[in-house]
Amino acid sequence: MPKDDFEQDDPFELVGMMLPGPQEDTALELMGRCFVDEFMRMGWDATQILLLFQDPFYRGPHLVYQTKGERFVRDLIAQAQQEWGGDQA
Repeated sequence: MPKDDFEQDDPFELVGMMLPGPQEDTALELMGRCFVDEFMRMGWDATQILLLFQDPFYRGPHLVYQTKGERFVRDLIAQAQQEWGGDQA
């Protein structure tokens, strides 16, 4: 822990900022697909991935599930399976 307070002009002080990007709806779609791809590539099956999205402990995937719905998540999984292979939920 630092002993002194940060200086106003400290170049290592964390600064948050918003960057222009896709609309929220598009961002959720991209985020959801990224989660599906990641877990599918780790060897998870469709049922495990769907359960992950349904679990509130996993905040990112669960946000996609709550916002876009189960059908949307199942469609993401099916699309990824066409590319990566695997079973159906």
